[in-house]
Amino acid sequence: LAVVYETPHPAQAALYRTRCPFLRPRWRELPSRVLDVGFGGRWWVLGSRLQDCDINEEEFEGLPERLRRLEPHHLRSHR
Repeated sequence: LAVVYETPHPAQAALYRTRCPFLRPRWRELPSRVLDVGFGGRWWVLGSRLQDCDINEEEFEGLPERLRRLEPHHLRSHR
């Protein structure tokens, strides 16, 4: 299990992070600061947001329909 959360403090406070009680996250504040939760080798929020993030659909609008589809036999990989 891994949790990524936001801490609102400047980089200049990095030396005091372990000592200052005001920089440690409080349990009641933690739910509003959580960015993502990872479990079993998967990040739940990032996994859904980054799915097909590098595909630009507008780039392929001018292609004929048969070239817009990608099927397994089109892929080439080294075995």
